[in-house]
Amino acid sequence: MNKDRVLEILKSNDLQAQSKFGQNFLCNDNITNRIVDVSDIRPDSRVLEIGPGIGALTEAILSRSNGDMQYTAVEIDRGLAEFLENDSFIGLHAFIECADFTKMKREDYVGLYDFDFVVSNIPYYVMTPIIKKLLIECNSAEKMTFMVEQDAIDRIIAKPKTKQYGPLAVLCEVYGTVNKEFSVSPDCFYPMPHTMSAVITLTKKIFLNEDENFEITLEFARFVEACFSMRRKTLYNCLGSYFKIVSPNMPILSAIDKLGLSSKVRAEDLSAQNFIELYRLLLL
Repeated sequence: MNKDRVLEILKSNDLQAQSKFGQNFLCNDNITNRIVDVSDIRPDSRVLEIGPGIGALTEAILSRSNGDMQYTAVEIDRGLAEFLENDSFIGLHAFIECADFTKMKREDYVGLYDFDFVVSNIPYYVMTPIIKKLLIECNSAEKMTFMVEQDAIDRIIAKPKTKQYGPLAVLCEVYGTVNKEFSVSPDCFYPMPHTMSAVITLTKKIFLNEDENFEITLEFARFVEACFSMRRKTLYNCLGSYFKIVSPNMPILSAIDKLGLSSKVRAEDLSAQNFIELYRLLLL
């Protein structure tokens, strides 16, 4: 789908890019095909796309179906959702939900099966809540592929003891391996954004030992958020405030000591595995 095609679709359907939704429509077929290539989507996959827009990625994904692909998209813009529902490439196994994904309950979009793959050209202003929600609710997926603002990647791949390290980086690390695949220039979109974009993939970890397997839950995500709630405070103080509300008298210092960590350690010093072990000691 090139720029001329994008403009034609918008004009003929009385549509326009909505700045309130952070809409920038991909209009470069080469980039679109590269995204689908790195996503590893198979012809019979179960796919979830967040924010399909006018369907550039949708079209490329469904073109690789063998007839058995199960495709679901969630689009916040009613005009775009209605366009996609009426477009010829939406068929028997493709479904469009018109909703704000950040406000949906899991049962409202997951349906009868979990997804194998997740793809999204994420509006920059909701990158963090969307990725977190997907990591909590769709973490059985084999792989997730996102288009994000290039400057935001540091918050996703950040390591301990850095300023950018926080809950998002921890959850991504717990889920699997994060790779930056390639950069995308502003002229690949209409309208053009003001910054460079990048495509990243998150590939789920495979555990050979079932005892090591750990799935991200809403409770775990809240626990990690609590650990970072006061970055200048020690981990003990952050968790003390958290458990004062959730469950008083937790043996926080004892758990920290069992991990071989100092009582003055801060959340930014912990690895993703440390967070898992601490959560298991305190809440499982």
